[in-house]
This record gives sequence, structure tokens and C-alpha cells, in this order.
Amino acid sequence: CRDTDSDVRQLAEDAGLLLACLERYESSASAADATTVRMALAAIAKSSSPTAEALARAVSDYYHAANVRIAVHREFVSRMLPESTVTTNAVNDFVLGRPVKGRSTVEQSLAVRFVPHPTEIRMELVVNGEVASRTVTASGPVSIHSRGVATFTVAKPITLTASGLTFANARGTASSNARLASIETRFDNVPVMGELVRTIAKNQHDGAKQEANREVSSKVLGRACRQVDQEAEPKFAEMAEKIREKVWQPLVTLGLEPTPVALETTEDVASMRLRLAAAHQLSAHTPRPRAPADALVSFQVHETVANNAVGQFGFAGKRLDLPELSRLVCERLGLDPQVPDDLPDDVVITFARDEPLRLECRDGLVHVRVALDTFECGRRSWYDVIAKVAYRPIARGSQVTLEREGPVQISGPGHQGRMEIGLRTIFGKIFAQSRPVPLVPEKVTQNPALSDLVAVQAVATDGWLAIALSEPQTTMTTNPAKTSPTAKSPAPAERRLFRR
Repeated sequence: CRDTDSDVRQLAEDAGLLLACLERYESSASAADATTVRMALAAIAKSSSPTAEALARAVSDYYHAANVRIAVHREFVSRMLPESTVTTNAVNDFVLGRPVKGRSTVEQSLAVRFVPHPTEIRMELVVNGEVASRTVTASGPVSIHSRGVATFTVAKPITLTASGLTFANARGTASSNARLASIETRFDNVPVMGELVRTIAKNQHDGAKQEANREVSSKVLGRACRQVDQEAEPKFAEMAEKIREKVWQPLVTLGLEPTPVALETTEDVASMRLRLAAAHQLSAHTPRPRAPADALVSFQVHETVANNAVGQFGFAGKRLDLPELSRLVCERLGLDPQVPDDLPDDVVITFARDEPLRLECRDGLVHVRVALDTFECGRRSWYDVIAKVAYRPIARGSQVTLEREGPVQISGPGHQGRMEIGLRTIFGKIFAQSRPVPLVPEKVTQNPALSDLVAVQAVATDGWLAIALSEPQTTMTTNPAKTSPTAKSPAPAERRLFRR
């Protein structure tokens, strides 16, 4: 259908309002201006005009893009898997209807295989095993001693979609080969008869060998598949539940509406892009830094994630002491309450009603701005105080920390006069230089299987904070942020810039 003249006029008015809102938002990046953009988009979206729908979709795709990206290499997942296991068990079974007893040793190793898919994360947990056995098969007066080796490969398909985690039944292949070790009969001491019975038993064994190997292969494969199904599903389901409880649900409770924007799997990398924003908020609208090609795990988060979360905390106009503030943040994020020991306990703050707390990633630094209506410490009080502090991402080994860069900057009419030194001292304790903020979880940095990984990217630029870990390389990502003072800088020819 075509737009009518009235549709065109209305669209022109709505588009003009939207462009004005976008211009203000580009300048301020404030939550209030983001809300006006969303309202202007909603007004255009109500139109039945195809042109209006296309405009709303284009603007929404650009200013409401994914603001979190996580990419994991197959090698990183493989390292997280348990090491090979060796178990010894008794054998008490039947093969071709005859009882078989003995001992078997099973050696198993785990691997992961990524299955390419454009819109889902698909992988297979692969179990490779070898069963070495020594058995005795009794058949009447004859006992056949055998040594066998069976191998199997079992794959357990695991799929992650926007709807959640699903499993398929394990499947695989197996082969078996048994070698005759010796034959014992009750007639071994009887001349001629003993040799005759052994010859007949050997011929029967050789004739049934292929059928017996097929039966053993089928049993080995069946047991391996059942074991993988019974052990793998509960463990992965438990892990998914922990992620839902510790990460996903707190985001939902905050009203950030976590939404998978894109899932993709290649032979080597599984990646996920998410959008975290409430209905009245925007998300990323700048190109993210590109992760190094050799990264085993990479993470990029846009500043709108922190700012959207802060907007949902309800800090505006709220009066809190610092321990209360720390506990409130932990509670809203679903974390165990933690109050730093060196945090002043006699400070009470009242946040400003507009933009009380804001974070920006630019020029290699993470800038934090705090706007307060009142700042009380004992008998002293300050009003209309604005504090600004910058943090630089520093890479040391596999850990990346945010470390304070320079002094805390104080502005606003409430700090003027000789009491500025005292105010600056208190803020210096709140944003302590001796209290860096770690960004890589301890489960990664303390894992022996990942001990050789190093941070090859620690970038704060253009609204994004980007981190990547890889095996040690002779080249490093060019970082607008300085590296650790103890780190050796690569030669200029070895530097690479990963940007889109």
C-alpha cells in the first residue's frame, strides 16, 4: 500500500521530532533524552504507513542494538572440561547367551565439537573411550580366556537458543576386537580327547567371533550413551540454572529485559549478542572494538549496560550511607552483600534527581560521574556536589582490572571554600586507588587449565569496554589504555589495532 498525503504530513512531523530527539541524545547520551527518543519512536511505530514502519525499524536497529557480546573459542571450552578418567570394573555379563566374567579398564576423554549454525549455539560433547578387558567365557566343560579391546565415540548434542538450553540423545559408534588367549577344558589331562575338545572350542570361537564382536560393540555403545545422557544433562542443566539464577534473573528483576539479538556458531567460535535495556531505554549505537582473531574468549560491553542498570536502581533522590549503598547494589545484582573494609561508614549521601550516576567509556578510560544533592560526613555537609573519577583498564596476566587514573575531580557550588581538601580526601577513600576493580572472574584466573592465558585486549573506547584472553603471542592489541607498568611493550611493527 502507498502512503496518503495525511500519512506523509504526519510522518514528516513525527520524523522531525524524532530527529530533534536523536540530536539531543547524541549530545547528552542522558537517560531522559533516551526516553524521549523511545517515545518519538513509539509515536512513529503507531502509524500504519509502510514508510513510517521502515523509519522506526531503521532507527531502532541503530540506536537499540546489542550492547553485550560474548565469544568463546572451542579451545577455551575444551580446557574447561574434566581431564581423562580411568576406571576398573568387574565384568559379569552374557555374550551370545554365554556367561562372561572378568575385569575391564575403561579410559575416557572429553572434547567438544562446535556445529556451525547461523542463529543458534550448537555443540556436541564428545566422549572418546577405550575398554581393555580380560574375560573368561564358560561353555559346558570349556572355559575360553580372551583379551579384548573395544573403542567408542559418543556425541551428546547441546543447543542454546533464545528459548533456552535443549539436549538430544547421545549417539555414536563403537568397535570391538577380542583375541583368544587360551582355552581350558575338563579333558586337558586326557590324551587325544583334550586336544580334540580344544580344537572344536577354538573353531566354534572363531566362527562366532564376528557376531560376538558385534554384540560387544552394541553393548559398549549402549552403556556409553546411557552414561553420557545420565551424567551430562544434569550437569549442564545445573550450570544453566546457576546462570539463570545468578545472572539472568537479576537482570530481569531490574527490568533490563535481557534479549538475545544474535546467536551464531562456527567451527571454532560460539558467539552471543545481547541487548540489556528497559522499555524506555536505548542501547548501543557505536561500532564495538573488534576482538583479536586469536582470542580464546572475548567480551565487549557498552556503557549503556551500566547506565541502564543504574537507571533501574532507583538512586535518584535517594539518601543512603555507603554500606547501605554497597549492599543495595549487590542485592539488585543478585550478588552476596559485600562492603569493603576501608569504606567510610560515617558518610551519608543523597543522590541528585537527574543523572545521579553515569559511566562513559572513551579515550582509553572509564569515566564515572556522581551527582549529589547532599554529602554528609559527621557534622560537615556539602551541597550540589559533582565528583568525577577515571579508571584505566590494566592487563596483568589473565586478569584485567580497572585502576584509578589521577585524582578525584570535584565540582559544583557545594565544594567551594577551604573545606574542598576534606571533601576530596573523603572521595579519595570512596574511590580508593588501592582498590582496583577486577573484571575477569576468579573461576577463569584461578583455573589451572587456563593458567597460561593472558589478556591481549583491554580497551575502553567509543562507548565500549572490551576484554579478550588468548594464549601468549608475540603481538598484542594496540590499547588506547596503557598496559601494566611491568609489561614489556611490543615493537611498533608488532602492534595491531582491532577495530571495526
